[in-house]
Amino acid sequence: MDNFLLVSAGFSFFISAHFLIRKCLVLLWKSALSDASVYVIACRCVSALQAMLSFIVGAIVARSCRGDIMKDTHWLTNAYVYFGMPYFVFDLWAMYSYHIRVHAEAYSSLTNVQQRVKKYVSSNVMMVIHHVVLPLILSPVLLLKMKDTRLYIITSISMIVVFFFARLAIFPFLYYSYAEYANIRFHHVPFHIPVKCNFSSLLLLLPQVYWFLLMLRGLRRGLQRLSSKSK
Repeated sequence: MDNFLLVSAGFSFFISAHFLIRKCLVLLWKSALSDASVYVIACRCVSALQAMLSFIVGAIVARSCRGDIMKDTHWLTNAYVYFGMPYFVFDLWAMYSYHIRVHAEAYSSLTNVQQRVKKYVSSNVMMVIHHVVLPLILSPVLLLKMKDTRLYIITSISMIVVFFFARLAIFPFLYYSYAEYANIRFHHVPFHIPVKCNFSSLLLLLPQVYWFLLMLRGLRRGLQRLSSKSK
């Protein structure tokens, strides 16, 4: 029952946050933002909110569990899993909602919802797969025509650095922590833990590498645009 309440609270929280942010954006910048822009910014804001909540929970758990890394636990660990789980379902809906608005022309001929969903999934396979698995809000920079500015480059670099440490470096750190715990060499860890742990880590890591490469490609394009503009 408690877990059901946490899941329900998570759904209510993320959906309500998205709704309230949309209303605030329309109220404050109705003439400056399109309907698609409102949905994109709202989605990014909720994503940033979820990232901050995850960071806070992780920091509390890490600070509290300083003994046996294999056995220490904290009630927030399981509680936030149930509370945060609905976010992935919400985020899929939110991304779909702004995607069909941003690419309205491509979806205008599709009157059936099933056709729209099928088209969205086929063009965003990795995104969908990742969610059936950033503290920085880039939307204002992206949507207010600022892709050719230094602010965009600085924000992109900041996002890439944060993503690297939060999504990529965490995996070798986990292996390093286990090496320290088991008093073995770092490169021996994969052979001392269950195969399912290595396999699960690999499955989680691959989408992160994919997104990291996309971010680097986006940064390169931004630098090229900025360089062309300055000439």
